[in-house]
Amino acid sequence: MSGIDAHTHLREGRFDPAILAQGERLGISTFLCSNIGAYVHHPSPSDVRAMNDVMISEMARFPDRLLGYCYVNPRGGAATMADLRRCVEDAGMIGIKLWVSTFADDPLVDPYLEYAAAHRLIVLTHAWRKTTGQLPFESTAEHVARAAARHPDTRFLMAHLGGRVEPAVDAVRPYANVAIDTSGTIIGAGEVAIAVERLGADRVAFGSDLHHSGLAENVGKVLGAGLDAEDLDRVLGANARRWLNEVAT
Repeated sequence: MSGIDAHTHLREGRFDPAILAQGERLGISTFLCSNIGAYVHHPSPSDVRAMNDVMISEMARFPDRLLGYCYVNPRGGAATMADLRRCVEDAGMIGIKLWVSTFADDPLVDPYLEYAAAHRLIVLTHAWRKTTGQLPFESTAEHVARAAARHPDTRFLMAHLGGRVEPAVDAVRPYANVAIDTSGTIIGAGEVAIAVERLGADRVAFGSDLHHSGLAENVGKVLGAGLDAEDLDRVLGANARRWLNEVAT
């Protein structure tokens, strides 16, 4: 098995090389990564560009093992779109990272989603419905579903099993352009099983949310979901590999 972790982050501007060695032992060879810096919710365009510069540097340190998402704050306007073009067309990034600066279905996001469709990028979209502490512009699965309906040619990878897997999966199930990643808690084997049962294994991809979650624990969660060998292969790498093969930078 040559697996792919479709959801990781840098920690203090670095990707720990020990994770690469651990990945080899666990069958995870490639890591898709973004840099959201110090977790500022509304960074400026210049700050985002600096974060993406760091991500580009880390990609150069670990070629073929570390692939980058371009982090965007859609409120940044023309400067942010120019940075996205630079990250994809010059630096070879494979996707877009949307976090908590803007709801996924806000019209401000539309130009980035249209660009993603044109280049077949993966749009890793944070989504989490919380009992308490929901951030003002933190997307839920419903936001992702509305964005997907408006942009049927854009490939979304909704993060964290949506925070609450059953309503999240039900919200995005009608939209074939939305897959869901397995990051979230480290004890959610049953949630992974629900996602595969309701969406099909072709629409679920492994994600750990490194560096503030453990790789081994997250692999174990997927292994504990009771999937057959073919579905397990899809979730742990084949789906993400297929998407990466379609990216046109």
